[in-house]
Amino acid sequence: MKKLLFAFVLSFSVITHAQTELKFDTSFFDAENSYVALPKKDQETKYIFGVPYYDDVAGYSFKYYGDFKIVEGNFVKVDSYTNQSGSMIVRWENLGLKVAVLSQNVTKQFGLPVVPDFLKYYASKLPAKELLVNKLSSANGAGASNIALPKLETLYNEKYDSQKLFFELTFAYNALGKFAEAEKISNDVLKRGKADDLIKKEYIYSLVNQNKVKEADDFLSKNISSFKTQNNKIEALINTIALSAHNGNLDVAQKWLKELKSEPNIDRYQKNIQQLESIIKEKQSKIL
Repeated sequence: MKKLLFAFVLSFSVITHAQTELKFDTSFFDAENSYVALPKKDQETKYIFGVPYYDDVAGYSFKYYGDFKIVEGNFVKVDSYTNQSGSMIVRWENLGLKVAVLSQNVTKQFGLPVVPDFLKYYASKLPAKELLVNKLSSANGAGASNIALPKLETLYNEKYDSQKLFFELTFAYNALGKFAEAEKISNDVLKRGKADDLIKKEYIYSLVNQNKVKEADDFLSKNISSFKTQNNKIEALINTIALSAHNGNLDVAQKWLKELKSEPNIDRYQKNIQQLESIIKEKQSKIL
């Protein structure tokens, strides 16, 4: 969790008796647009509270509202110079962090509107499903594929047609080690002629992680020229080489290592190449 450091000046307190404890059972992602308390360390006496929200440009963020204490079962809001003089916003990565949603009784006593006023400035104009895919993409990028996957599956089962959805779904499956599922979705998209570089890359990754090296080798041989961006092609090559070598398929690994070395402007990947060569040599030494 990102630490927020503030200088506080105590000015007044508000006490409420309606909510007497905090339940940290909601992920930051699922608490979007709600007033929440962040967990504190044992030695700390105050809880930070604010609102998780999604910014179309910056992604998931947290708007700081202030601090409070729990004194003999009472919620005591502590106002400060910092939150009187301006807002504090933190860009957020730990979307799986468990936070405590504050009840309306608490937020009312704290003098807060039911719906945070600032959210109107972040209302997206995107269609609902496209916006949801963008949010789930942020979750994938933040390492929270376990949160993203169920919602991605729902969109896919609803026949939502989006290349970004297809990629995010296969990425989430691969990230969670569900390689057979990633292969199935990728195959479906490939058959429909809607696979881009990202889907091809994830498809190869799903195959080599199931030790389906021959299938990955065949697919890459037929499709390597169709990659539109070098970065995606190189990532597909590196994954194929590394996992083929790990699985003892050295002929395949060496074949694609040669191809990798022939790529233009390959100097920036020298460290990767050296690591791959090291893996192959180590495997060779165990065979001899």
